[in-house]
Amino acid sequence: MATATRSTVLSVDDDAGVRDAICLELEDDFDVVTTASGGAALDLLGRRHVDVILLDLRMPEMTGEEVLKKLRAARSQPPVIVMTVVDSVRTVVECMKLGAADYVTKPWEHGEVAATIQRILREIDGSPGVLLVSDDPVALVPVALALEGRIPVRTVSIAAASASNFSAQVVVLHAPDRSKVSALSDLPARFPHATTVWVRDELPKHIDKTLSDISANLGCLDVPRLSRVVLAAVELMVRDCGDPLSLDEIARSVGVSNDHLIRVFREAFGLTAGAYYVRLRIAAACRLLRDTDEKMDDIAHQVGYAGAANLSRAFKGVMGMRPGEFRRSSSYGA
Repeated sequence: MATATRSTVLSVDDDAGVRDAICLELEDDFDVVTTASGGAALDLLGRRHVDVILLDLRMPEMTGEEVLKKLRAARSQPPVIVMTVVDSVRTVVECMKLGAADYVTKPWEHGEVAATIQRILREIDGSPGVLLVSDDPVALVPVALALEGRIPVRTVSIAAASASNFSAQVVVLHAPDRSKVSALSDLPARFPHATTVWVRDELPKHIDKTLSDISANLGCLDVPRLSRVVLAAVELMVRDCGDPLSLDEIARSVGVSNDHLIRVFREAFGLTAGAYYVRLRIAAACRLLRDTDEKMDDIAHQVGYAGAANLSRAFKGVMGMRPGEFRRSSSYGA
């Protein structure tokens, strides 16, 4: 690569032969480090900088999917290229939803891995970021979930945004009333090189327009177009985050069958409506864990769980760690 400093690639694979093949292919262009397990990889990321991760999916003790979930909790993370013998569209979609940047199927053609890494690094060098600012922990989460995996995106409170060093090209400011407009008024100057997008609605009627505004300002981002049914269902999910509706109730409210609701969410997000609802509530919990010192039971009730134990089980299923671990953790490799 024509750069002054060589990028560091971490290969995570329990097969020594694969690790050796990766080293042989990449050693002329990159600094390569290897680990044989997901746990060892996460430990290494806490001690040194890595630019790209090559991640096997089928590993003992901790699968690649579990590693991806843990990486999602980090404030900053290297891009991940999934290395797998599983040539399945569904598997690839699920990995992308967990934050993977791309995938390579084993066995790969000579030069394919290096070319994929170089393309990902070029994209990162020019990739914009979107900062979503709201004191409502759930209001802008649907925007974040729609952008996830496409560009760097972070959702923060007004106070956290004032102290943030996030490199933003677009800043979305949620101001549902005059008091919020006043509180947010200094932030455009805090990010002088970013375009500011104001959102005035309390509920996510703004999702489609906000995504369009973000796309227009970035100029190179293909954001999903969400159907009327999806937008209406997401609005209900946000409104009733603390007292969740059943999927049957949501389907009836938006005038479709349960099967149709499941299908349109799969088409839009690669997730069932139920899985999306859980992701939305856990994302809101992440905000509360980062930005507040509220008790776990109180956070659980705000995002629709009966108590800390119920939240903990759901949180671990999405994030790969318990809420307490998430709250205590700093970013891997930050």
